[in-house]
Amino acid sequence: MPLPRGLLLSAVLWVAACFLVTIGTHAPIQPTTGAYTPVVRVMVALLAVGACIGWPVARFGSARGPWGAARATLDTVTVLAVFHAVFWPLHLVTQWNMAQAFAMDLLLSGWIAAAGACIALGMRGSHRTSWAIGWCILMVGGAALDMAGFPAPIPAIAGPFVGFLHLADLGPAGMDRSAWAIAAWPSIPALLAWSAVLRMPTRAHGVAPAAPVR
Repeated sequence: MPLPRGLLLSAVLWVAACFLVTIGTHAPIQPTTGAYTPVVRVMVALLAVGACIGWPVARFGSARGPWGAARATLDTVTVLAVFHAVFWPLHLVTQWNMAQAFAMDLLLSGWIAAAGACIALGMRGSHRTSWAIGWCILMVGGAALDMAGFPAPIPAIAGPFVGFLHLADLGPAGMDRSAWAIAAWPSIPALLAWSAVLRMPTRAHGVAPAAPVR
């Protein structure tokens, strides 16, 4: 199966746009980890917006035909590869230690994997708009409630943005069992969702074959 070149190009353009909006082309007057950490924090949050919301919504709105597990897996691997290629070099200029960076990576990777499973499940039927709306509510609903003064009892269940910002603000010495639980929790719904994908039939009855990968 060919690489989804359209998705890869879109991801690279999104990364470039996030970089220009946050870090820009000029280094801070004092290029220290303390100066870079806030802007990298915003950039990673914007990367999460693209990976967890922009990608699924774009697929639901533009792709044609049913999707199997292989196509959704290739999409997911592509998005994860771009995210990791950007995240790990960026963390080197911040005050985040390895444990903190790994926890943020684990949390966002879990949500990205869950987004891929959502695409695979939603692309099997004709209710793609409903899937897109429901997924967006799941991603931003917790953050909206948090901003309105109704925080979730556990940041992880409030979606990727609340969990990421919680981990990013802990500080190098703040990683404890609760922080690791927040980081690992998204992997559970991701694994359950992918299990559902793999149990589904490879081809829906009466549905035409999928269009080529873009």
